[in-house]
Formats: sequence, C-alpha cells, structure tokens
Amino acid sequence: MVLSTTPYTDEVLAIAGTQLHLLKGGSGRPALVLHGIEGPEGWLQLHDLLSQHATVYAPSHPGYGLSERPDWLESVTHMAYFYERFLRESRLEEVDLIGFGLGGWVAAEMAAMCSHNLAHLVLVDSAGIRPQAGETLDIFIRSWGDVVSSCVTDPEGAEEFRRIYDAEPIQAFGGRREAGRVTTMRMAYRPYMHSPALLALLQGVTTPTLVVHGAEDRIVPVECSEAFASAIPDAKLRILDGCGHWPHFERPDALAEAILNFTRA
Repeated sequence: MVLSTTPYTDEVLAIAGTQLHLLKGGSGRPALVLHGIEGPEGWLQLHDLLSQHATVYAPSHPGYGLSERPDWLESVTHMAYFYERFLRESRLEEVDLIGFGLGGWVAAEMAAMCSHNLAHLVLVDSAGIRPQAGETLDIFIRSWGDVVSSCVTDPEGAEEFRRIYDAEPIQAFGGRREAGRVTTMRMAYRPYMHSPALLALLQGVTTPTLVVHGAEDRIVPVECSEAFASAIPDAKLRILDGCGHWPHFERPDALAEAILNFTRA
C-alpha cells in the first residue's frame, strides 16, 4: 500500500446553512470528488494520487459521516443543487468533477444543471440510469456487509479495501456509516437508483466527459455506463478490467491514471 504523501486538511464549512465536512489536499486545478453509497472513508489512496496534480476536495455528502443533512434535502437533484452552491460559495472555477456510483449520479445532474464552472466530468460506475437488460442490485434488502463485499471482486486482494474495512468492520446497523445509508434511502429508494428524466437531460451536457466502469461490477450493470456515454455528447467510455463497483478501492493506481490522462490532456 502506498501511504499518503500529500498533506491534507480536515475542515468544516458552512454551505447553504449546512455544516459540511471536507478533506482537502494537493495543488493545481480543483478536483471535486463525490463518494458513493460507501460514504466518506477518509483520505483515500486515489485522493492522494490525484492530489499530485490537482487540489482535491473530498467532502462527506450532507447526511453522511460528520456532515449535517438539511431538512430540505430529499433527492439526488437536491444534492446536486447543494454542491452547485458549494462551488459558487467556494468560488471554484474550471473544476474537474469526479463522482462514484451515487456520487456519479449527483455529478451528472450537476453537469446537466449548470456546467459553466466545470472543466471535466468523470463518472465512475455511476447510478442514475435504469438498466434495460440487467438490474441495479437492491442494496436496501441486503445486509450492509453483503453489499460492501459485493462492491469488489476480491476483498482479500484489494489492499485499499482491506485497509479501510479491516480497521473498522462493517456493522449491520448503527455506527458512523448508518446516517449515510439512511440518507441514500431517502434520496434514491423510489424510483430506485435512477431518474426517469436523466437520459434526456444529459443530452445537453457540454462538459468533456469520461465514463469509467469496472468490468465486473455486480451493483450497477455496465449497460448503465454505456447509456451515459451514449447520451452525453462526445463522451468517452473506459472499461476497467479487474475490478467491480469500487475501482477506487481495487485499482486506485489504474483509475487515477485514467482520470489524469483525461483531465490533463
């Protein structure tokens, strides 16, 4: 495991009347990294790799981790609005927006909503589109431990995954991750993990976009990323072998390389 080489700060910001917990490190063009259903798991190896070339902003979504959830936040669209406020109030421009799973859905809605302050969009194993042939795994009827282990192809061989979950084993209920699971359900239970309007909205996205999908994803079918790439004008699709729904926990080196090759081109 490559240990962190970039100093980072641990901050709390007031955004839209909400206390937002944020990790920030590196230098260069801003990169806003939005986590998925796993919630915030600290400063990751991927953050560290990206921070060699960018200023990485890694927030805990409202309602996840140590971040407050405002009463009005009830949908992924609301979350996208919140992060648009974050960009404006933080005065960030030319942002590389990177989202994972549920965070990819948030990022896609942000790009469809208002893309003037975005330089690049990267969607990794993103939710938000309803598959036609397969189905998105119902994470709400399974134990959280089963969901987490389903997000990687080889839990024992994924060093970043083991670093996180060996140190703090998964609890069936309660613990610091419970608030995030509740917030996910509030936002994405019905309709389940998709927006009927998203495909149409994506056709207006003008931000250069890279869509990445783990070849062995058992949570979100690859057809969803194919649909993202088809809907967003001129988007590029990259299938990453040897990983599932969480390539940032299984192949952070390869994922960082793919992202940086795209954002620095």
